[in-house]
Amino acid sequence: MLRSRLPFLLLFILLSAALSAGAQSLDDILERSVEQDYDEEALQELIDEYSDALEQKVNLNDTAAYIPEWLLSPFQHELLRAYILQHGYLLSWEEVLMVNGFDSLTVDRLRQFCVLEKPSSRLPSLKQMLQRGTHNLVVGTTLTVEQARGYNEGIYDGKPYRLYGRYRFKYKDHISVQLSSEKDAGEGFFYGSQRQGFDFYSGHLMVGNMGWLKNAVIGRYRLQFGQGLTLWSGSRAFLGWDAAGMRFGRGVCASSPFAESDYLQGTALAVNLPYGLELTAFYSYSLRDASIDTATFMATSISSSGYHRTSTEIAKRATLGEHLYGGNFQWNHKAFHIGVTAYRTYFNRHVQPKPYVYNHYAFSGRSNTNAGLDFSYRWRRIFLYGEGALSQGGGRAGLIGVDFWINATTTLSLLYRNYSARYQNLHASTWGRQSLPQNESGFRLALQTRLPLQIGMLFHADLYRHPHMHYGCYSPSVGADVRTELTRQISVGSDRSRSLQLRLSHRYSNFMRNNSQSSAAEYSVETYNRHLLYGDIDYRMRKVSFRTRVGWSSFRGESGDPCHGIVLLQDVQAQIKNFSFGGRIALFDVESYDARLYVAERGLEYDNGGTSLYGRGMRFYLLARYSWKERLTVGLKYSVTAYVDREAVGSGYELIDNPYRQQLRLQVRLRF
Repeated sequence: MLRSRLPFLLLFILLSAALSAGAQSLDDILERSVEQDYDEEALQELIDEYSDALEQKVNLNDTAAYIPEWLLSPFQHELLRAYILQHGYLLSWEEVLMVNGFDSLTVDRLRQFCVLEKPSSRLPSLKQMLQRGTHNLVVGTTLTVEQARGYNEGIYDGKPYRLYGRYRFKYKDHISVQLSSEKDAGEGFFYGSQRQGFDFYSGHLMVGNMGWLKNAVIGRYRLQFGQGLTLWSGSRAFLGWDAAGMRFGRGVCASSPFAESDYLQGTALAVNLPYGLELTAFYSYSLRDASIDTATFMATSISSSGYHRTSTEIAKRATLGEHLYGGNFQWNHKAFHIGVTAYRTYFNRHVQPKPYVYNHYAFSGRSNTNAGLDFSYRWRRIFLYGEGALSQGGGRAGLIGVDFWINATTTLSLLYRNYSARYQNLHASTWGRQSLPQNESGFRLALQTRLPLQIGMLFHADLYRHPHMHYGCYSPSVGADVRTELTRQISVGSDRSRSLQLRLSHRYSNFMRNNSQSSAAEYSVETYNRHLLYGDIDYRMRKVSFRTRVGWSSFRGESGDPCHGIVLLQDVQAQIKNFSFGGRIALFDVESYDARLYVAERGLEYDNGGTSLYGRGMRFYLLARYSWKERLTVGLKYSVTAYVDREAVGSGYELIDNPYRQQLRLQVRLRF
């Protein structure tokens, strides 16, 4: 078995590569995200931000510009803004090193995504924006070669391929126009239940950064305020870019082109007022997928999958109308910020969750009102922040945190949260172990520092409790999540054309859940623990890069035998003139789904993501791209997952009567 050869495989890895560095690549971002609580749509939003930053670089001298958290922490962003206000615009990258909290590695990372220009006080004309903006058209398809049960038995409404397209015109932060459409595999296309063509259509028109007008949008959009406790649509907080706990609320921003849930649809307007005041007003009406009780016509659950393949899924489509309206008022003065957010949600039918024991505190009714107050204050190297919120019916929730910026390489963060079981909010996204901030309290400690021998360390510890039962655990419970990451980076050569990186990360989780062997009449709760250990070696040259990774997992409960898993993978990427190639071979031996290992996987635009590996087998893929003058890009990816411990892959309607699954992906991108 593969596990028995682990010592030899580790020795092979340490001898076959040597260390890497530099800037934060898309691979680094994907790995850190997928190792955490994987969320496909949240990860896609992250990739959108990465692509936008590469296409239209951010001007660091523009203090109002949005800088992603994976590029600069909110603390670094604030220190940068304070430096510019005190000393004037940055003139060179050498001067950037003089900003508190910035070191050479940070500057190397910023060079890829940022420029140093003097912001113009004169806005370009509409004609100039249209002439200087970038048009971007992407079309693609994904096909699973083997036919699943849902297709063979005529259960699915459509063919086994995904088809998508997106057009976007953008000029910096001033104007953005986007139209997108998508059909998932198994959904009809101009036939069956989808006679209108694609299953999903989306679009927006957005203008901003025009003097008193901060942002205005018509179409699909997101709202992000404070720390996400009152209103934050879109991605959840990623728990691992750095030690900082504070989040940067963007206010009004565009929705991801293929997000089929957790979006707002309508209009929003944000304006800049005198004395650092800012006002945002918004209205949204969207149709949600929901299960409807045929006797009472009430919505018993709200679906977020976005799939409309079977008769059951089709019956859920757009059955629940949601009105949402409200506003945000905030004051920003030097190092101080305070904001107030209030909004009301109204559904066109009564929402009544099914009477499961874990639904006791779930939202029910036709309307809900949420309001909250958030603040942040920086004093020298200390950042204090927090948010308190109320919901209709008396529910309360709050969090408070402090980040200590000790020096350019050391940050300490402390955060406490307390969300009552009666706090009900369907549009919140903040720190926590559950998808919504409810029925939870916890304390988070994080430390990022530089150890001797230039070894970077990132440490997170989260201790939490659920005072009442919740999904999967029918009793009060406690848990812990501890993560440690060590990295060593080296650049070789005067031009840093070669680099080497070693990375070792470990995650320990201790949690409580129902015993799967419990009877329907009597449940028992057990404590479980899981270990995840990853080791990486990444070596990069000008045109070629290699990455080797070993992952190991262990899952153990109070009863039953422990189970383990291991994965070994090798990546290769190369660039030859206009062609780029990439490939991976991964061997895995994982005893159960509880011991599964997540690995990130490079793909085409809107097709990056993670893969969950369990069982025994191999995963292999090849990725090829051709680019012509940065205007036309054609990409093709072939992947296969083969198992040696089973005769079929998948389950339910996705069952394939073969021990392997093959997929083809094709994409064409045009920029002009």
